[in-house]
Amino acid sequence: IHGVGVDEQRYFPVSEETKKNIKEKMGYTLNQRIILCVGELNKNKNQMMAIDAMEGIVKENPNVILILAGNGPEKENLEQAIIEKKLDKNVKLIGYVTNLQEYQHISDIAISCSKREGLPLNIVEAMLSGTPVVASVNRGHRELIQNGKNGFLIDVNDCERMADKVLQILTDTQLYGEIQKNANVYAQAYTFRNVKKELEVVYFKS
Repeated sequence: IHGVGVDEQRYFPVSEETKKNIKEKMGYTLNQRIILCVGELNKNKNQMMAIDAMEGIVKENPNVILILAGNGPEKENLEQAIIEKKLDKNVKLIGYVTNLQEYQHISDIAISCSKREGLPLNIVEAMLSGTPVVASVNRGHRELIQNGKNGFLIDVNDCERMADKVLQILTDTQLYGEIQKNANVYAQAYTFRNVKKELEVVYFKS
């Protein structure tokens, strides 16, 4: 069974026009490139890696914005790091939100820096939305991401390589399109619709 499933009615690719309209509604400018990182703010989720990677990303492209969605015990430490690195204009902590699908729809890239994962639904949500994923190497991420085909895997805390890969995806439109398409196709197995079919086979097969 492909996990508990993700709602394909909430997470799906949108047109550039729709993306533009949602960005404007949410207060982001059209020239800003959005990176989304979803998860509880804790040491295992390792959002500090994302902040460290942003130092290198912003040097090359100051229009990149990292959005950290979630609450948790590391919030103050992350806020302090953002201030110390002078990234307060480029890194936004938005806490817990109920319209996560809208943030997914305006995102150009999703990243995850976890040290350990089971089956990370935030990655499935990104892939269903057609958002290329750059993620740390762990069991859960390896289950979803075929490195170089439907996303990219980076060693935990290799911030320089994460920055390089993010910048490459943002500038290589052909690569972006290939990853986007492959990710969406692969993630279809994890939709509510498909998981329901798998469960029906288990429960009702003769």
